[in-house]
Amino acid sequence: MNYLSNTELWILGTLLFMLRYIVIAGLFFYVLYVWKKTKFSSAKIQKEFPEQRQIKKEIFFSLLTFVIYGSGIWLFLYWIENGNTKLYTAISDYGMPYFILSVFLMIVMHDTYFYWTHRLIHHSLVFKHIHKVHHSFTNPTPWASFAFHPLEAFISLGIIPIILFILPFHHLALLLFITFLTVYNVIIHLGFPFPGLNRLKYSNTPEAHDYHHLTSKKNYGLYFTFWDKIMGTYWSKT
Repeated sequence: MNYLSNTELWILGTLLFMLRYIVIAGLFFYVLYVWKKTKFSSAKIQKEFPEQRQIKKEIFFSLLTFVIYGSGIWLFLYWIENGNTKLYTAISDYGMPYFILSVFLMIVMHDTYFYWTHRLIHHSLVFKHIHKVHHSFTNPTPWASFAFHPLEAFISLGIIPIILFILPFHHLALLLFITFLTVYNVIIHLGFPFPGLNRLKYSNTPEAHDYHHLTSKKNYGLYFTFWDKIMGTYWSKT
């Protein structure tokens, strides 16, 4: 059996990460900022639309992030091949209910990891060196969702080894989680409200995250508002 070299795996993984991002972010961007721009402009959270220069910068830093994400494949495969992770190969080993539960557990674990690392990189000693890049997009578009400084990209990638070492997981569950992560991160950077999210009591919303980008304060969560409400860092216009 022929195996791909590490370099080929890195290139393939990076291209797949980029493709998924381009399809998801690109679709939302095309509908809201190009095709239906006039129709939906009144709904935009910040009424002005960002300049092309900002959008190009968002795309550049996002693609750089996915190059870094792709490089992590080497290390993750090494851990998996050497039996260092809790990967299981048959869904029947744990059953479908656990398979579904594991995806939700990944999301909850990531939300906790994201909140506290996000608070960390907002510290005055760290912010200007790392997180300032992401906050230069005060009026974000879907392309800003992964527009990180390289060091922030490495920090954000840290949730994956935590999952690999702690949680029994099937590779399809991990794929579903990463896809959900991508979609939700794009949604909160839309710059437009997303139908239905405001009705969910503990869900993060584009409005809440847009406020965070504009002020660099409050609303540090990714998917949920649990930690923000517990820690007194939640803001809502309602």
